[in-house]
Amino acid sequence: MADNAPLRLLVFLVGDLTCAVPVEAAREIVPFESGTRIPGAQDAVEGLVNVRGVLLTVVDGSRLLGRPTKATDRSVLVLDVGGKAVGLAVDKVLDLATLPASALEGREGLPGLDPRVVRAVGRREDGLFVVLDTDALLAPVLGA
Repeated sequence: MADNAPLRLLVFLVGDLTCAVPVEAAREIVPFESGTRIPGAQDAVEGLVNVRGVLLTVVDGSRLLGRPTKATDRSVLVLDVGGKAVGLAVDKVLDLATLPASALEGREGLPGLDPRVVRAVGRREDGLFVVLDTDALLAPVLGA
């Protein structure tokens, strides 16, 4: 994220935390539905859902990031993680934003959030957000 090209980010809420992922990492957004629980899966795994005939593992973003869910307008971001589609349940999708690279800063000094799952901290008119490293966030849960 160090080059000067404008960044296209998908911005969403996980509990009280505003997050973003590069738009290239997101395949689509689907409505949230309760999945079929997977025996032995970590608590953060919501379960399996059927998305147009394909089984998708859905992981709860609130549990992963340790944030209380607001669960008002939940959606599932279908992300490309290591070449596989994985669902990330979020509380609300906010925006598709195009920002200059200068809107992002280093990830140091984020109290209460593991810096290994954060690529950068961004700034918009309405406040700060964290750009998540989805591979680092989801790998421990998916066993990758």
